[in-house]
Amino acid sequence: MKGYGLILLILAVLLLLIPLPALPRRAAALTAPVPSAPTADQSTTDSTGPSADTSTTPTQQEQPEQAVFRMLCGDEVVTLPQREFLFRTLAMEMPASYHEEALKAQAVAAYTYYHRRRLAQAEKADPELNGADFVTPNDQFPQEYTEEKLKNRWGSHYTTYRKKINDALDAVEGKVITYKGKLIDACFHAISNGTTEAADVVWGAEVPYLQAMASPGDRTAPGYQSECRLTPAQVKEALSGVKPAIQLSDDPATWFGKPTLSAAGTVETQPVGDQKLAGTKIRQLMGLRSAAFTITYEKEVFVFTVFGYGHGVGMSQYGADYLARQGYSYKEILAHYYTGTKVETLKE
Repeated sequence: MKGYGLILLILAVLLLLIPLPALPRRAAALTAPVPSAPTADQSTTDSTGPSADTSTTPTQQEQPEQAVFRMLCGDEVVTLPQREFLFRTLAMEMPASYHEEALKAQAVAAYTYYHRRRLAQAEKADPELNGADFVTPNDQFPQEYTEEKLKNRWGSHYTTYRKKINDALDAVEGKVITYKGKLIDACFHAISNGTTEAADVVWGAEVPYLQAMASPGDRTAPGYQSECRLTPAQVKEALSGVKPAIQLSDDPATWFGKPTLSAAGTVETQPVGDQKLAGTKIRQLMGLRSAAFTITYEKEVFVFTVFGYGHGVGMSQYGADYLARQGYSYKEILAHYYTGTKVETLKE
């Protein structure tokens, strides 16, 4: 027994002398999650018209040293981390109830659209932007699309929709849309009138990848058709700022003549009194949801019947959701709305 005890003592001493293997370190805590999306039925932003083509090829583009977006909000420049900006933008632009492939398509379009503007400012800064990359996408963007506000909007769906949007962003991180190797101006809108519009009709500038494209699913969208009813006095007031002044007859029924329409159905020119105004100008003056409209005069009231919502150029967001539900992937959706383009990955 004494010999057995001696052996146990020797083994105990050896165990103390031999070092134990190092335990794996716990992964570092992730940064705080970004907020979820609002419950808006339509996008709150109409992307603007084409900007100057100053972009380089994706393989030449490096991510900024600090991955942030800088927005001019009034007189203040607001800076957001890139991921948070893209999350808020996707939350603002598209309902999280839309199909995952539609959300991915919107994420790629939004990143392309705003990254292109960031690159343009890095190459040649516009002094009016005071160091920002662009003007804020929406006047309410900084204060309305915060985590707290989005929690209130989503309610019990917050966790689900937050994950859905983050998953979409993860799936397309670094993806951009290109035409002949250059970033495109990825314009988008809420609902077309059934056919998207060519850029030259709306903004007077020909853009090869922004052409009229069929989007029949839009006709099934809630809010596809709307009405704006105005009295002659209200119409006259809306037209009062036009220079030179429009001469109107005493009979309101004769104020609006037969419009000229584009192939896609947008009002290109609208006779008004002794002048012709662009359909986009009528939309602005009368507060219409799109420039695809008809005008009737009934019982001393002008009725503007409007089709679609937004400028109509580029990707229709509702149309993207419709195509996704028909089995289209986000790449197929983008290829449909942006003629001759492809999806590429930016160099890291």
